[in-house]
Amino acid sequence: METIFRLIKRLLCSLLFFLAMNSISGEVIIPKVLSDHMVLQEFSQVNLWGRADPGESISVFTSWNNKTYSVQADQEGKWKIKLFSGGPGGPFTIRFSGKNIVEVRDVMVGEVWVCSGQSNMEFTFRDLGGWNCYTDLKKKIDATDLHKMRLCTVEKQVQQTPSDSCHARWFPADSSSILNFSATAFYFGLEIYKKFNVPVGLIVSSWGGTPAEAWTPDEYLRYIPGLTYYLNHPNNPKWEASAPSVLFNGMINPLHQYSIKGFIWYQGESNRYDPELYSTLFKSMIISWRKYWQKPDLPFLFVQIAPYDYGDYDEASGYLREAQEKALDLENTGMAVTLDIGNLNDIHPKNKEEVGHRLALLAFTKAYNQTSLRSAASPAYRFSKVEGDRIQVYLKNTDLLSGKSDRLGGFRIAGSDGIFRPAHVLIAGSSLMVYSNDVPSPLYVRYAFLNTDTASVFDNWGLPAGSFRTDSMPVNYREVHISAVFNPVLKKWRAGLSCPDPSAIIHFTQDGSLPSMSSAIYYDTLTIDTTCRLRAKAFLHEVPSQSSAAIGFVAHEAVGSKVELKNQPSVKYKGNDYTLTDGIHGSENFHDGCWLGFQNEDLHAVIDLGQKKQIGSVRINFLTYTASYIFPPVLVEIFTSTDGYNFVKAGEFKPRAPEPSSLKSRPEIMEISSDGINRQARYIKIFAKNQGLNPSWHYATGQKCWLFVDEVECSK
Repeated sequence: METIFRLIKRLLCSLLFFLAMNSISGEVIIPKVLSDHMVLQEFSQVNLWGRADPGESISVFTSWNNKTYSVQADQEGKWKIKLFSGGPGGPFTIRFSGKNIVEVRDVMVGEVWVCSGQSNMEFTFRDLGGWNCYTDLKKKIDATDLHKMRLCTVEKQVQQTPSDSCHARWFPADSSSILNFSATAFYFGLEIYKKFNVPVGLIVSSWGGTPAEAWTPDEYLRYIPGLTYYLNHPNNPKWEASAPSVLFNGMINPLHQYSIKGFIWYQGESNRYDPELYSTLFKSMIISWRKYWQKPDLPFLFVQIAPYDYGDYDEASGYLREAQEKALDLENTGMAVTLDIGNLNDIHPKNKEEVGHRLALLAFTKAYNQTSLRSAASPAYRFSKVEGDRIQVYLKNTDLLSGKSDRLGGFRIAGSDGIFRPAHVLIAGSSLMVYSNDVPSPLYVRYAFLNTDTASVFDNWGLPAGSFRTDSMPVNYREVHISAVFNPVLKKWRAGLSCPDPSAIIHFTQDGSLPSMSSAIYYDTLTIDTTCRLRAKAFLHEVPSQSSAAIGFVAHEAVGSKVELKNQPSVKYKGNDYTLTDGIHGSENFHDGCWLGFQNEDLHAVIDLGQKKQIGSVRINFLTYTASYIFPPVLVEIFTSTDGYNFVKAGEFKPRAPEPSSLKSRPEIMEISSDGINRQARYIKIFAKNQGLNPSWHYATGQKCWLFVDEVECSK
């Protein structure tokens, strides 16, 4: 239904656009990004472009050289002119004349950068807490003349095919416009502004939570070996902004004619489960952007993701950081390491000033050839040698290493078993001696490879060394998806297993144990008629995935029974007629389709077993995840009846209310069980009282709470 609504919306937008274009037929039209207060790249052949009537002649006047240029629209009404911008300065005026006149005022000529990525690029100072968190910066902004610094943010839009237009608007920098602008991009631009005292233009085109494949042109995904994986498996298939190429089409392609100095990029968290492909994907994205700008050496500077406690696969960040670093194989790229300025409890750390500073250091060397500057690149792995019971690791980009404490953390060492254990480290100039008494015959070293590892080794200028490993053991994060359907007549389940990567082999077990190479191989739909726990894992070239999928099936007395609900669940989490009695247990993921979700409503459920049965116990599951407004019930009551009218209480429970610390907890399943019932019953009634509203300690106090409930399991 949502897909139909989106289609209707797009058709209406297209119709309105068509009507608007016809109403202004014959007028000279220029894209939104060419507007008042913009900055043009200095000393460059810059493009100016737009639309008019087919064959119409357009003249373009530029005030910085008092020249007029002429161009003719093609058969589609498109026109483009290339002219020399000259040196830094402004404000200037550009006048476009055809059947009408369009004038762009307050134009500056200086340095222009495109800033892109996901949330750590997108987050504005307002998103990060407002001026209350950046009081010193606010004072500095109010006391500094920033009128030559200009800010532009591209509005979010998803496009299935490359678009020529986007919504964007330029603003002069002041405390108002800066508050609502990317903090990372602003700090970067401010360094350029202070260094060269020329106008600086920053174009931010970013979207939080989006993966790199959404920012990569279709042809680079379709024809580069391995990257077709993303065409069948976007990282978030339920979110249209995560789909392959849609953000390149809508938010990058419309900019590719705008002449720039280079790119800065902050992204990677959303791709941490496909690191073995990300290195190819990221390089391809960089190459593609440079191709579209028709400059194969445009500087591309990026941020290596910071430490953060994701609560899952411990080394996912390490592999992703390694994949990011491989992009340095491309000419004119630079990487800012942030292992020392992250926040393990906040994926959006507030210290964007240092991020911008490190990106600017890279820009000074990569884009502006300031070779006399101190080091701009962090220390990085060069090579290693096994020296008896120790491993000597040599780093590049530094002459002298140092630690901020005597105990250098984040180092692990392994022997032939491949098990990494904590290690001791000694610094010797630009090398490290790594050893452990628990590993007498070491082969490999890893540094800062866990999600929560922070920097402990720095160069003499204070830049942290990046993550590295000396081994090349393959990694696999391919996921298996389990779909299960319950047949209430036969009281059996049919389960299907799938992996988006067709080259993966799926092994499975039905006793809940982790699958291995010797476990059964999945070929076709499984039929299950008894209690079991199905668990599956994908193998790539005999390398097991770091993840596994599992689902529990329970054959109990209420399986397939009809359920009558007094209050209906939310449309988003409505399940089906047998969600509470289908014998399938929900996971910690409340989006898995196995939960009924009630917003600010109580659960009143009556289950008809079809006939009288001996009932010894009744169990019911609830989900708790207060960070997503999901609270346990305040009260749970369980009743039984033989006739459906006269109910006898079989249990009453008052779960402990969550505390403020629960906001940092992961989703948990709460099982409530009423045992020792031992009576005949045909009907089971469940009442669960909703929390109602978020408590005062919640960050969204007063908002409606959710109650999530799953299987009602009845046993003899």
